Amino acid sequence: MKLVRQIGLLCLLSAVPALLSAAFHPRRPSWNQEALAPGEVTLATAEAWGAGTLWVDARPAAAYEAGHAPGAVHLDLVNWEADLPKFLDQWQPGQRVLVYCSAASCHLAEEVAGRLRQNRIEPVFVLKGGWESWQKHHPSS
Repeated sequence: MKLVRQIGLLCLLSAVPALLSAAFHPRRPSWNQEALAPGEVTLATAEAWGAGTLWVDARPAAAYEAGHAPGAVHLDLVNWEADLPKFLDQWQPGQRVLVYCSAASCHLAEEVAGRLRQNRIEPVFVLKGGWESWQKHHPSS
């Protein structure tokens, strides 16, 4: 019985520093954030890439006209044939492409990114949270 108490005490003593480290470590993981899907990036990551990234707005034309990320090219599935040449005029081989649509619940960005990959355009990423994420961090846009 004494051995069981000693083991329990050792477990308790080791749990305290582990919990403190998990709570206060400067590089602790964000437990409350959703994981990124393959090919998906956060706005902070996209902005850290700088001006060399080609932003693509996959929302309908009316939404694009109402507002979009600075320098973003419009490319949606409805007008694919008409919009693709405009995209290709802006894109350079090997240039990073970031596609976004309205929100995290919108899947147009994934579909447009998939079409771009089928056309051998790489690397292509999708912005997590889409236009909603952009507006949250850039309310004047």
